[in-house]
Amino acid sequence: MRQIIALSGGGFSTGRHQDDDYIVKQISKTGPLNVCFIPTASGDAAGYIENFHHAFKSHQTSHILFHHLAEADLLDQDLIYIGGGHTQLMLSKWRETGFDLRLKEAYERGIVLAGISAGAMCWFEECFSEGANETWEQYAGLGFLKGTLCPHYQEKERQIAFDQWLEEEKIEPAFKLSDHEGVHVVNEQVQHWLL
Repeated sequence: MRQIIALSGGGFSTGRHQDDDYIVKQISKTGPLNVCFIPTASGDAAGYIENFHHAFKSHQTSHILFHHLAEADLLDQDLIYIGGGHTQLMLSKWRETGFDLRLKEAYERGIVLAGISAGAMCWFEECFSEGANETWEQYAGLGFLKGTLCPHYQEKERQIAFDQWLEEEKIEPAFKLSDHEGVHVVNEQVQHWLL
């Protein structure tokens, strides 16, 4: 079974632990889980990593920094959790190191993938978010899921830009999630909405 849980905003980074509880419950394993955090989008921010380890302290936690992506082995994990930040930069670094291919293998092996913001948007075919010089840019996501996802849709400027882009590009499906909303996709089909 292939699972992706995409959160607009929430989880351990905002103290909304019911989101993380929901994610953990999707894994049919007794005892502590192997949970790995990927903080690439935040530039491997130390405080973000520390918050992750604290939030999942009842499990076996690890994280992978940018300079270890190339040799990372994900196949012993039960859950891979992607943090928020700069989506385009994150995807560029993953492709540069082949980490995108490792994630694809993990997904196909049934390891649960979850993420916040950048970690929610990246799984889809197309991404649209802030780029250089405060402009909005379209770029390719990982393509594990069809369509596109906009996190933080409650932000007016983002909402206007995304809707205008969507009208021009006609991409479907298009998920528009405000903070503290999420979608759980199983075998590429929506299973549950998190509100």
